[in-house]
Amino acid sequence: MKMKDLFSDVPCNTGRQNELDLSKAVVIFFLATIHAYVECSTDDQLWSGLPYFFDSVLGGPLAAPMFIFSMGIGLAYTKKNSADEIMRRGLHIGIAGFLLNICRFLIPSLVGYAITHDYNRYIEKLYYLVFGNDILQFAALAMILMSVLIKFNITPWKIWSIALLMNIAAMPLNEIYTDITPLNIFLGHFIGIDNQEETVMSDFPLLIWFLMYATGYVWGVYLKRLKNKDKFYLMISPVCAVVTAVVLPLEYILKFGMMGGPGANVFYHCNTWEMFVCIAVQFAMLGFYHLLSKYIPDKMQEIAFSVSRNVTIVYCIQWTLVWWAADVFIYIMTGSQYMESWKTLLLGLILSFASVVFAEIWRKFKKGLSERRQV
Repeated sequence: MKMKDLFSDVPCNTGRQNELDLSKAVVIFFLATIHAYVECSTDDQLWSGLPYFFDSVLGGPLAAPMFIFSMGIGLAYTKKNSADEIMRRGLHIGIAGFLLNICRFLIPSLVGYAITHDYNRYIEKLYYLVFGNDILQFAALAMILMSVLIKFNITPWKIWSIALLMNIAAMPLNEIYTDITPLNIFLGHFIGIDNQEETVMSDFPLLIWFLMYATGYVWGVYLKRLKNKDKFYLMISPVCAVVTAVVLPLEYILKFGMMGGPGANVFYHCNTWEMFVCIAVQFAMLGFYHLLSKYIPDKMQEIAFSVSRNVTIVYCIQWTLVWWAADVFIYIMTGSQYMESWKTLLLGLILSFASVVFAEIWRKFKKGLSERRQV
């Protein structure tokens, strides 16, 4: 099949992408459950069963990469695509990420310490939690970098090539650790910092994960010109699904790569090959959700769209709820945040549902406030 049979010379697919809405909505709904298992499971629990699935599988290749990938697609689709507008969005997300760290880490930690005086639990690593790197910090840096590249009229494929070189260059720098805490925190936003303990010092470093963002951006450029989704996903998604079905279980069985341990740096600091595996996972998922979108009711598709557009709000709400629930209330009441798997699942599902509902309430409140200001 020739490229011209799949892609037009001009944009022809500029509306909502149902498969993207569905894919994001499913993961968004389970965000609090994923993070509840992260906070409420022991190391032994995280090696198998539901804790491993939510932490390392759904919370690994199936979740965060899709958000980063969809950010790139969104950049290709947005009408606010000037360098200045992208820079402004990046700065806003950076501020949101810092405010989130205050709400989910700083305030509850100070409250917990005031009640328990447990320095090791609440204060010792607080500076890493408040100033360290997570997906919102990555998103901010990625948008700022993208704004610079677009400012200099770098083409999408050249941006992708730069991202690939960044990823390759980051590999020998992974797992660096210094005795200077501020330097560790700063470098952790760009490369994989690790002190060889359980605490992750840098999630989603820019040099590693910008490749996923750039891949989403390039795909978004082509997606706008895609004439026949059925044929494309039929060609690509089964191959990607086979790669996913072979590589991920093999890594788990042989205990290597990003599936070779419970969450943490084995995923966040994955190598170039595994980044391509994560990209294959995204195309496998998109093909599946494209097929699913043909059969689900329109009302369910509307719900998926409603959930997917609240991604940043849901993310902030669910993390705040999880940390307050697990690391303050449960820890103080029982002396430990660790629980049996079924209790964690119940807590996670309750907080997941609450996060989605609160996010929609907040969105409608902001919309109403904006409308009143315009009157």
